[in-house]
Parts: sequence; C-alpha cells; structure tokens
Amino acid sequence: MKKFLFVLGCAICTLTASAQYASDASSSFFSVQKSDQPVTFGIRSGVNFAKQSVSSDGYSFSSKNNVGFNIGVSIDIPMMESLYLQSGLYYTVKGYKIKEDEDRYEYTEKAAPAYLEVPFLASYRYNFSDFTQLQINFGPYFAYGIGGKYKLSFDNYDDENESSDYFGDGIKKFDAGLAIGAGLTFGHTFVGINYDLGLTNILKDSDDSMKNRCLSINIGYNF
Repeated sequence: MKKFLFVLGCAICTLTASAQYASDASSSFFSVQKSDQPVTFGIRSGVNFAKQSVSSDGYSFSSKNNVGFNIGVSIDIPMMESLYLQSGLYYTVKGYKIKEDEDRYEYTEKAAPAYLEVPFLASYRYNFSDFTQLQINFGPYFAYGIGGKYKLSFDNYDDENESSDYFGDGIKKFDAGLAIGAGLTFGHTFVGINYDLGLTNILKDSDDSMKNRCLSINIGYNF
C-alpha cells in the first residue's frame, strides 16, 4: 500500500513539474486550453479492501482487510483540456477484520460499515489516442455512515457470539479524508484504482484514534 501511494505521488509530482515548463500552445502533455468536451456522467462499481488504523496509548496497529464493495455515479466536469473536476455519489462498504487464535478459542471480529461518500477531486487527463485516456485523481472525500454491522464470533462458543449495529454510541457517522487514484478509459469503459486515506478520528469521546483506510478497484461506464 505504501509503495502504491509513493509511486502515485511521484507520478503526480512529475506531472506538475513537467507542466510548469509546458507552453499553452505547444505542449500536449499538459494543456490549459479550454476544453470542448461536455460534462460526462458515469456509473462505477468495484471491490473494496478496507481496514482501520488504530492508535492507543502511544501504540498503533492496523487491522486485516475486510472485503466490501462500492457502487455509485460519477460526474466529470472539464475545466481545461488536461484538468477536470471529478465528483459523484457512492455507496461504499468499508470496515475491518481481526482474527485471533488464543489458548482456549479462536475468534473473529468484523465490522462492515456502509457510507454514502462524495469525493471532490482534481483529475489530470492525458489522451494516448482518441480511444484511450489516462486520469490521475487527488482530493478530499466526505462520507456519512448510514448502516452496517459489527460481529464478534467464536469458533467453538456460539453462545458467546455478538452482533450489533456498527454506528452505536462510540462511533461517529461522519468521515473525511484524502482520495488518490488513477484510471484508464477505453472508449466508454473505465478501469481504475483508488485509495481513501481517512483523516477523521471516528471514535467519540475517546483519547484513542481510529481511522478508515480503503483500497478500491473499480470498473465503470461513461455515457
């Protein structure tokens, strides 16, 4: 995950540095000319690999990935030929998973909260051809929890299993952070990868910290 973020960050820095040397008329790498493309709507769906980063009393750890999904609609607003504003509305399932093997029993702790999420991303575009386009996206996202379950299950003690709503008294429904990603469009078809870095402590009234992390692999169709 860190390697992915590092490589993508380097790519964005390279694009920005190169753009400073590009003239308005001669550069095909970064064009600030007004775009003649229309506003584009699309549908997106994909798989999430979500976990949570926890800090408590100076000690921090990350959970295992909970596999969820996302589905939603996207909107791409051209600002110039090489720069778009990308937003949308998504239903996305995040969470975490912890599996422990202790002396007496094994147990699995799992959370699968569902959010409505809205990103506001600066989206760099580069056309390899009339058919293929690269995009690199970066910006904030905002999310609001609308449901989800927490479950604690013991392999050999079914009577001790627990299940409850995830957004109880101790968990905030609001979440926000940074999203970074990249994708390719082939005609009307989109394939991409995205990483949400939660910056909001979703624990209520606690000195501890818990933040969402989510890697998504998506496909979609642009109208």
